[in-house]
Amino acid sequence: MFRSPLRSLTFTAAVAATLLCVVPAFAQESPPPGTAAAAVPPPMQAMSAPKVMDDMTGSLGFGVGVASGMTTLVTTVDTVAIRYWLSDVLVVQPSFDFEYLKLSNPPMGTGATWQFAPAAQVFFVPFRSTATRLEVGGGIGFLIGKTNAANNAPTAVNIFVPIHAGVEHFFTRWFSLGIAAQSNLIEYVKDNHFSSSINTTAFVGQLFFYTD
Repeated sequence: MFRSPLRSLTFTAAVAATLLCVVPAFAQESPPPGTAAAAVPPPMQAMSAPKVMDDMTGSLGFGVGVASGMTTLVTTVDTVAIRYWLSDVLVVQPSFDFEYLKLSNPPMGTGATWQFAPAAQVFFVPFRSTATRLEVGGGIGFLIGKTNAANNAPTAVNIFVPIHAGVEHFFTRWFSLGIAAQSNLIEYVKDNHFSSSINTTAFVGQLFFYTD
């Protein structure tokens, strides 16, 4: 007689306990729209702005060049240079010119012609297009060497102020070709005199490979 009501009460209590456990969990996992939990955005990470493709700031280039004079198409003077872009319009270039020439049958008492001329220059870019830049500037350098003289001849020492004007064309961001006119605004020859060699301008062709 009393089993049916007791069983009904037991079933009702079990259902009520199940609802009390399920409803809070569902409410926690799926908050309704417009609540504070739904409005909180996911955490964001700071990202650095990518560098513009044609911005050369911070790029380091390694290059080689060959010079031609006013009367010769190609000289025996070779150039090795490094370029570092301080900004997109300002570049520093240390360079090293070197030459060594020895005749196969030199006259008696004569030696080889050699010279070493390091220089440091700063170039400014007053004009640039998408891939080509005009570069003008100057710096200071010195030269030591001998010019096909007797072996006991004194070594020449010159101090000079080079000036430079040229264009550099970038085929990609890491590769460029350039051509420039270069001369010495002022030159001092040891134990001799000051002079200017603007009338002996040399043309230099250069190839550069750049880092990112």
